[in-house]
Amino acid sequence: MTSKKLLVVDDEIGFAKFVEGVAEDLDFDVLLTDDPLEFGNLYSNDIDIVVLDLFMPNTDGIELLRFLSDNKSKASVILMSGKDAGVLHTAQELALEQGVKVLGVLQKPFRSEDLEKVLNKFEKVSAKSAPNSDNGGLPSLDELKQAIIDKELFLHFQPQVEIRSRKVVGVEALARWSHRDKGMIPPSYFIPLAEENDLMHNITFATATKAIQQQGIWKEQGTNLRVSINISPKSLYNLNVPEDLETYAKEANADISKIMIEVTETALMADVARYMDILVRLRMKGFGLSIDDFGTGYSSLQQLVRVPFTELKVDQAFVRKLTTDTECRTITKISILLAHELGMSVVAEGIETEADWNILDELECDEGQGYWMGKPMPAEDIPAWITRWKNR
Repeated sequence: MTSKKLLVVDDEIGFAKFVEGVAEDLDFDVLLTDDPLEFGNLYSNDIDIVVLDLFMPNTDGIELLRFLSDNKSKASVILMSGKDAGVLHTAQELALEQGVKVLGVLQKPFRSEDLEKVLNKFEKVSAKSAPNSDNGGLPSLDELKQAIIDKELFLHFQPQVEIRSRKVVGVEALARWSHRDKGMIPPSYFIPLAEENDLMHNITFATATKAIQQQGIWKEQGTNLRVSINISPKSLYNLNVPEDLETYAKEANADISKIMIEVTETALMADVARYMDILVRLRMKGFGLSIDDFGTGYSSLQQLVRVPFTELKVDQAFVRKLTTDTECRTITKISILLAHELGMSVVAEGIETEADWNILDELECDEGQGYWMGKPMPAEDIPAWITRWKNR
């Protein structure tokens, strides 16, 4: 069995030894130091975990995070501090921005059980990441181009539910790819590949038409669900988008008022006049407009004033931390209040637990989507899922 190596850096030698004892009980080989200046000598590429105190003399934890980032370290980090909880939170975000994996954060003083819980996560993370170390034999760019030509991409739909009434009101259309030899290809792989190689407009065109057609089918079946469609930033440069989508909707006998166009706030910063032209005309034709990933960009409030959005989506990065992170809960609360003051409805993404749902209910969020209610699924599975949800 390969040994697991852990390095503790804490100027409080007693606390460093406490961490050492807990880690050794979990079969880690431990190095420790109470002098951050020794970090460079003790660190090596085979270190699996670095347990790091933020506030230290001479060299602080932020500088050591920078060292790990600059050296492209594969080690996971556990951040700890007995001082400002806000700084601890920001340090975690900084580490993630620098490409450093954060296994957990611990506010001193903490118990041995708290540390054990975080250290035990390392085995799960390692197990998940191991099969993908060689990129898993994922398809090439040429294969993606051919898949678009051969229409191998299709849609799954994730339900959106009113939180107060529990009524199913809509779905989000999500692109999926089933490779003929390699099976299902994760969107986290092929969407960035498409974005980097100017293929997103092709994918957007294909998925938008299919989603609108499906809305028309559900309408004829008596289930007039709202369908949310993600529009690529590349498509926002095409001035014909409003007319094209209107034409597709009429041909599919779809309800335009039940089609929600989702755009990310970061996508709206390049050509202000052009995107405003397109989005305003979409609203004039009766489509809904949703600002997606709200709060993760840099000009959110400005976009809310400029564009006639009807819906705001709270990003899952905030929703998934509602029960553990007071800052994320505060941002979610303020986002909901702001949207309501501007006459917009709010959808929370990434609801994974009943506790998340209950907090959003308390915060008066209008709708939610996430694995706790339902995973993305084929269109033909939606009616049966709605029945199960009603009986839940």
